[in-house]
Amino acid sequence: MRLFALIPCAALIAATTLPLAAQSFSTHPCPNDDDRGGMIAHWLNGEQACEVRTTTFPLVDGHLNVNSMNGGIEVIGQDRNDIALEARVSARAGSQSEAASMLHEITIQTGATVEAHGPHTSGNHNWSVGYKLLVPHHLAANFHTMNGGLELSGINGNIRGETTNGGVHIENLGGDVNVSTTNGGIKANLDGNTWQGRGLTASTINGGVHVQLPSNYSAHLVANTTNGGTALNVPNANQDGVHRHSIDTNVGSGGPTLNFETTNGGVAID
Repeated sequence: MRLFALIPCAALIAATTLPLAAQSFSTHPCPNDDDRGGMIAHWLNGEQACEVRTTTFPLVDGHLNVNSMNGGIEVIGQDRNDIALEARVSARAGSQSEAASMLHEITIQTGATVEAHGPHTSGNHNWSVGYKLLVPHHLAANFHTMNGGLELSGINGNIRGETTNGGVHIENLGGDVNVSTTNGGIKANLDGNTWQGRGLTASTINGGVHVQLPSNYSAHLVANTTNGGTALNVPNANQDGVHRHSIDTNVGSGGPTLNFETTNGGVAID
């Protein structure tokens, strides 16, 4: 899933190595079809400068924090011990030279916490950073963004994720997972025959929830909506606990609790 689009960027200099905040990054111009980043660019006028920065760094004590403003976060679990980071860095200003100058003022901190720092924003002078991270399958992590989507796949552990003005997409997760969004929908694709770990809580305000389960899945399902309906379309589900605005029932032989909640939207579990 591609996270919310940025306007195609102007080409910058050829690939080089840029030291930022004691971390070496390789850089190259943004491809025109790379839409990772925040929604904010859709609302702005002016000229844009954009580059992609990549690096690797160790996972510190098994824990990772990622903070983003006006950009999406995509996290993919892999068989690895370190973290590979790809950051799309974009600046917008009244002229191309101003945007390029802002771009080079933006630094990215890595280590236990990944976050960007840059110049003051006002009017049509704005910047954003969207992240893609390849991480170990097992870790503890906190992800937070505003004006961007959150996508998590293939990770297991104590996971917390939050976004405002963006959707959440989770796939093949495990552990103790809690994700939420305001003004965005939730899509969850689960694998295996049951949840591996303590359970899942996924909530949204002003968005729908869509969950896909394998046909042989077992879990305790809980779902609630205030202004919307619920639908449970799973062959091995007990329908006795399915009501207009809520679900509290077992699928298959039951298991860890998967909890879904929305205020203004429906819940569909297939």
